[in-house]
Amino acid sequence: MKRFEVLYVLLSFSLVLSLFCGIGNSLEQSDLTSYVVLTSQNAYPGHSMIAAIYIQNSNSSDILTIQYVGIQFDWMASDQFFGYDLSPDPIVLAPSAEQFLDSISIFVPDDATLGEHSYFVGIDGLEGAEAFSWDSQTFTLIVQDPEKEEYSTLLTQVSSNLSTSENKNYQSSTAQSLLDKANNAYEQAISYGDQSSWDEAVSILNNALTYLEQADVAEQQYVAELSSQGSLLITVGVAAVAIVAILVIIYFMKRKKESKISSQTQNNGL
Repeated sequence: MKRFEVLYVLLSFSLVLSLFCGIGNSLEQSDLTSYVVLTSQNAYPGHSMIAAIYIQNSNSSDILTIQYVGIQFDWMASDQFFGYDLSPDPIVLAPSAEQFLDSISIFVPDDATLGEHSYFVGIDGLEGAEAFSWDSQTFTLIVQDPEKEEYSTLLTQVSSNLSTSENKNYQSSTAQSLLDKANNAYEQAISYGDQSSWDEAVSILNNALTYLEQADVAEQQYVAELSSQGSLLITVGVAAVAIVAILVIIYFMKRKKESKISSQTQNNGL
């Protein structure tokens, strides 16, 4: 029977609870069903996440009294679990009954290696009056470099912004040039990402975002200038038409006046 040292981490993972000891072999692997629901399947060194444990008395015909429940990761000692000491108030599961235990804080140590880590659920309790220890199947958690996560997030953002900018069909040559720079930066960042050079890749992706923002500004300024020039042309055109109209009116008024004077002169001569 394993020592079950539960690290109760609802508020702090450092509290070590009591041990459960006993011997029992009657519970079959299929008699219990248990799995873990994590807030994320990706974890990061030095960070915490929240877990919930599902338990079901799936095949045992006896009542199961659950006294200790925990999750063990491969970076932990064999007798340590993140979970609950339920011995003061155990969970009683009749056949087919189920239970969720939530708000279990999982801390990933700073020295956890990057890559895949295995974990399982350990349960100690009683089947009827007989003690048992039961372990679930193993599951997988991926511990990632936080910088890689930042790179992945930025890469998705830049890709989306590039598509949006390309669909705008910039008219400004400056905006088009900045869009080209953003595309080149995006491709360069992918190259650095393939080499796991996260710092460089993140820096270049931030440059790409800056280029895209500048392209939008350049296009807005270009459109504003076109609009201003159009307004000016309209104003000049209206002014020109008005001037021509005034000149035409003056011309006809002058002709009319000259015609009147000519008529009066002729009448006086008679």
